Amino acid sequence: MNVVDHMVSQEEFTIEFCSCGLGITNPRPDEIGPYYDSPAYTSHSDTNAGIFGALYGLARNFAARQKVRLIKATTKKSKGSLLDYGCGVGVFTARAEHQGWSVQGIELSDAARALANEKLKRGRAVKDRSELSTTTYDAVTLFHVLEHLDDPNEVLQWVRERLNPGGALIIAVPNYESPDAKHYGRFWAAWDVPIHYWHFSKSAITQLAQSNGWFVEAVRPMRLDAFYVGLLSESYKIGSKNWLSAVYQGVRSNILGGSRNASSLIYVLRKAA
Repeated sequence: MNVVDHMVSQEEFTIEFCSCGLGITNPRPDEIGPYYDSPAYTSHSDTNAGIFGALYGLARNFAARQKVRLIKATTKKSKGSLLDYGCGVGVFTARAEHQGWSVQGIELSDAARALANEKLKRGRAVKDRSELSTTTYDAVTLFHVLEHLDDPNEVLQWVRERLNPGGALIIAVPNYESPDAKHYGRFWAAWDVPIHYWHFSKSAITQLAQSNGWFVEAVRPMRLDAFYVGLLSESYKIGSKNWLSAVYQGVRSNILGGSRNASSLIYVLRKAA
């Protein structure tokens, strides 16, 4: 499948799929930094300008509250230690800290990391794992991060060595098997080439987990993602944000996809015996 980088460069990339269900972006740029350099890349921005920005800000705050509930439920702890791997501007990390969690974040973007540290009181967002002050965690989260990593296997193995007994690894990734992905095809915004190196089906995540000493305990939907992705996909497909169509496709995807085939999926992983 050939997909265009609509966000920054307008270059075309190929996504190649293996029999295991994993998609791989090809070619991978030698220097990836410039492809993140867009004001539209909201994960590294705190702005709520305009209708879209305001709605995104509300959705991000709502999602942060949901994520805190999730780590509490999966660890069975009201307070614990959290590492948010790829913490962005720190909305979720700060929310968890406010709820009594001891938090740290990892974020490569200097600008996003600075915004995260402005929100944190005791915790800290760092650029590199070597800067972390805590050695083990009750929960490690990678929300829309795994698809960006050079080597997901290495990161999953690294996390496994640092998770406390009873702890959980929580991963969220786009789901290219979802109804909205099928509808938009090569215009589906969550392909997000070339900054998404990897594209996961449910079977690909299961195999990745098992090969690194994990098992998938639960799969949960991220229902709001279908609307955000739909709005971007509409703009890629027709050149403008068609709100009505995006909302319709978001509702349709959530209904048809149910709880296990949403636009993005959360996977709760535990260490295998």
